[in-house]
Amino acid sequence: MADAGRDADIASVFVELVEALRSGRELVDALDLLVRACTEHTGAVEAAVILRADDRTYRAVASTHERTLDVEEAQLGVEGGPCIESIARGELLAVPDVRAVHDRWPDFTETALAAGLSGALALPLEVDGVAVGGVNVFLAEAGELSEPEVSLITSMLRVVGTGLSQRRENDERTALADQLAYALESRVVIEQAKGYLSYERSTTVASAFSLLRSHARSHRLPLRDVAQDVVDRRLVL
Repeated sequence: MADAGRDADIASVFVELVEALRSGRELVDALDLLVRACTEHTGAVEAAVILRADDRTYRAVASTHERTLDVEEAQLGVEGGPCIESIARGELLAVPDVRAVHDRWPDFTETALAAGLSGALALPLEVDGVAVGGVNVFLAEAGELSEPEVSLITSMLRVVGTGLSQRRENDERTALADQLAYALESRVVIEQAKGYLSYERSTTVASAFSLLRSHARSHRLPLRDVAQDVVDRRLVL
């Protein structure tokens, strides 16, 4: 029965992903759901998604925790790390022990270890065969996820990629570049709301983000809209 319950939970994740992708331009909600599912249904303790802003620029748009953003930023600042390489190659890249790649990616390794993360796995997010971003998942201890866990993450990425492709085909107004740009803009608004809530409530940024997420999910609202209302002082949490 426990397996049946887990299967039902995973099935609901895929339903939510599809619904989020059908709701309009809120790609950031689907990506937020994806990173949370990575940690809830696999042995990963943290996860984050980065998107390609242009040929040489990447931006983090979703993460499970602030410390995960720090690790992603360490990759983005020097254009080096497993997720960026995974996107460039268009293939999965496993790093069972981040200490082993210190010489190759010192900033990434040191930031990951400082955050208590010892293993990593990066997978590309592809739309019509083109990698437009990627997901990084992290383990507390050195090691690797199981094959079924990797398969689950891969399947979720395929759902997101297929959803983006279909939206582009069905509506020229939601061209892929526009969807990605909107997701990147949404990250800025969400960061502003997190900072404001953190200051107003004298709490951590992580707790502020949890408030935003909780309100968005309980009221079935796009995360960006909730963040914008907080920033514009139309919503008090």
